Amino acid sequence: RRELQDLVNYPLTTRPPCRALIADSNNGKTTLTMEFMRRNPTTLDAAGCPHSPVVWMEAPPDPDEGRFYSAMLTSLSVTHRADAKRERLQVMADEELINRRAKLLVIDEFHAMLNGTSRQQKEYMSCIKRFVNVRQLSLVVAGTIDVTRALATDMQFVTRFQKIALPRWNANLEFLQLLTSFESTIPLPKPSRLAGEEMAFLIFQNCQNTIGGVRDIVTAAAELALNDGQERITYKLLKDVCEKLGKRRLH
Repeated sequence: RRELQDLVNYPLTTRPPCRALIADSNNGKTTLTMEFMRRNPTTLDAAGCPHSPVVWMEAPPDPDEGRFYSAMLTSLSVTHRADAKRERLQVMADEELINRRAKLLVIDEFHAMLNGTSRQQKEYMSCIKRFVNVRQLSLVVAGTIDVTRALATDMQFVTRFQKIALPRWNANLEFLQLLTSFESTIPLPKPSRLAGEEMAFLIFQNCQNTIGGVRDIVTAAAELALNDGQERITYKLLKDVCEKLGKRRLH
């Protein structure tokens, strides 16, 4: 988060720094960028106009310039016609970012641009590069390892990106802190002590080393405890949940 926050505070320049956030599917990249957004919310100035230092959007499912601008406007809750001419959508997006004094653009699921042809990919990257350069925005693209291939479609642009990898979780202190953080959000009257040795090991064995896997286990266990009228997540309940999720993955 610190590296991303540094981009928000970076002075305006003709060559703003960029980052590529890379992680396996379900391993927290979207969670991280959304948490970053919550730390940099849209506020209203004295005149009641929105100020959005950070703009988050999800990449369209294919590399289309018009859909890119439409996705950005949608993320900003700007009413528009998705089938409007590309030039019109570009003007609207440009004006919106100026008015909001945006400094950083986050594009999640950026690897989706590989769904297009080679020509479409190059045109799409050129569109994003122009947009970022004109607005002097820092850019963060997030996605799977395929983000590296996506950026490689413009070798001049790719040199501006520093890669940040989110590794899979290991059974260490950070993992226990993650469990403690998840437990703090569980609405149960008694502590479940998920970071205890037995509970933590069981979760680690079944989470596939991803934050999404941890979330699925803890959420399902909390829901089951609430439905059963239990005051905390027990080891037996947790084991039942892990077995059910494991069988579901096999199918």
